[in-house]
Amino acid sequence: MRSFNSEQCLWVAWGLLCVGASVLLAAYGRHGMASPELQMRWGIAVEYFRFMGLGLVLMVAVRTLSRGVAQRMWPERILVVGTLLFSGTVAAESIAPGSAFLNKLGWAAPLGGVLMALSWFTFVFEFIRNQRSLSS
Repeated sequence: MRSFNSEQCLWVAWGLLCVGASVLLAAYGRHGMASPELQMRWGIAVEYFRFMGLGLVLMVAVRTLSRGVAQRMWPERILVVGTLLFSGTVAAESIAPGSAFLNKLGWAAPLGGVLMALSWFTFVFEFIRNQRSLSS
């Protein structure tokens, strides 16, 4: 069985921490926020945080199981940045709706979403390219 290198271990640990933290964050949103609208926004942030954490673990597992995939882990890095921007901004807006500071960061959540999608597209492209080079 293949083992993870140090960067892969870091990303797996980060992904699993996201999943674990999402349980606590979901409980906070459900019991700590009075407004259903804020609970919904918070829930969206937590859901993306959880699933991108699982996705990060999946990326590392696929990378490890696929022979010849030894490039720098850019899709994983992009996924983490995108998740933090998206989930962090949406969560912060749930805690402090109408914040003047957060209004200035209106670009952060959409940019985070684009980065999350870009990370998956980059990963798929890298995976296909590597599988083709292995079969040649």
